[in-house]
Amino acid sequence: MPNAAPSLPAELVERWGIQSAELIADTRTSLVHRVLRRDGSQAITKQLKPDGLHELSGIDFLGWRQAHGSVRLLDRQDTACLLEDAGTMMLKDFRLQHGEDAANSIILSVLGELHSTSTDIPPGSLVPLRRHFRSLFERVSKDESSDLSAALAYSASLADELLSSQTDICPLHGDLHHENIVSGSERGWLAIDPQGLLGDPAYDVANVFGNPDGALADIIKPPRIIRLLALFAPAIGCSREKILRYAIAHAGLSICWSLEGGDRISAEGNAMERLAFLKVARHLLDERAFSS
Repeated sequence: MPNAAPSLPAELVERWGIQSAELIADTRTSLVHRVLRRDGSQAITKQLKPDGLHELSGIDFLGWRQAHGSVRLLDRQDTACLLEDAGTMMLKDFRLQHGEDAANSIILSVLGELHSTSTDIPPGSLVPLRRHFRSLFERVSKDESSDLSAALAYSASLADELLSSQTDICPLHGDLHHENIVSGSERGWLAIDPQGLLGDPAYDVANVFGNPDGALADIIKPPRIIRLLALFAPAIGCSREKILRYAIAHAGLSICWSLEGGDRISAEGNAMERLAFLKVARHLLDERAFSS
């Protein structure tokens, strides 16, 4: 591990006992380091950038969840936090080695832990789902005329219906997918990087349908979509149709985020993959080509 401290205030380097650090992610929203501490343990530091301040609610979610299904929040100071090092094996890679069914079993297990009851009051900073969908609603309000706009308008219509009739509202991870479930520590598979949302639990599996990244051929297969619906509906305690509607709504939202980040509908972009999934999923929903 390179002998270099992360770009943290000296007081935090001392407080957290950081001896050395390795940069593992530098994104638009945050800097993430794997650090070696004086006691010989490893941990993760995450520093939010100005564009990442919306992730503060995710840090609050980790504190509230107290390591049930997620990494443990060890300490925090303003926009920086010290996290348990959950390991380096992503579920995305595990899936390639062991297959879809094995990966889905892990998702179900982690989801069950994340949604397990807590006697602690949830933090007030959690973001309501309707606010979370703001990018989708704002884009469709511009009333552009194109195939993409029609798809987004359809997603927004579903989202509005779903958000107006939410049930069992609870704290949500909000970004559960194959790169945000990791393993390698003695605690097994854990969720990382939550958004920290508040809403219908059916939304917490919506992002799984469009993942893992780069697996478009699988993502748009109707049998895979139907299989995920059959797995997630009983786990959440709702209908398969509701799960599918949330997956379509989220696909539209994800497209909007990609467009905001400069992506265009291209052969290699996330927006194209999500649009392809949206069209297949919409056909399944329109034709009710899934078991209730």
